[in-house]
Amino acid sequence: MTYYPLTIGNTWTYANADGSTFTNTVTGGDGVNFTMQNSAQPQPQRIRKDGDNFLTDSYQADNWQVLVTDTIAPGDAWDISYQANGIDTVLKMTVKAVGVSLEVAGKTFTDVAVIEGDMKMSMNGTPVPMVYVVQYHYAQGVGLVLTTGSQGEQMPLISYELK
Repeated sequence: MTYYPLTIGNTWTYANADGSTFTNTVTGGDGVNFTMQNSAQPQPQRIRKDGDNFLTDSYQADNWQVLVTDTIAPGDAWDISYQANGIDTVLKMTVKAVGVSLEVAGKTFTDVAVIEGDMKMSMNGTPVPMVYVVQYHYAQGVGLVLTTGSQGEQMPLISYELK
């Protein structure tokens, strides 16, 4: 089983807070390198599987960072480091729980991993004061089922199709 099943044709549709939706579709892949098209974005996302790790350069072009891994345990941690509009940003990822059940949009998912990203920014080496935390909920065999933010935002999975 995997937390990120990448097979050509797999789709996941998510709801935004404003009621709009978007769909991620795996459009290409050779078992190692994959492309995923987000219906709300012009450029496809690139994903690379390296052992149990899924890496992406969607935060910054050609800057490959671990997005999620299939072998995780509570307390595991890694950083996603990138530049956004000239600002150095680090998303400090920590696995908060594994194997939990979660209801999302009326469907119960089991074997869910909860991964928290604590965002830190700095300009010219000086920390920018901010508190922003994102939680990513990945279900084994399904993928990302819910994203929540510390300001109350939610992006639930509302439908999916796995090939």
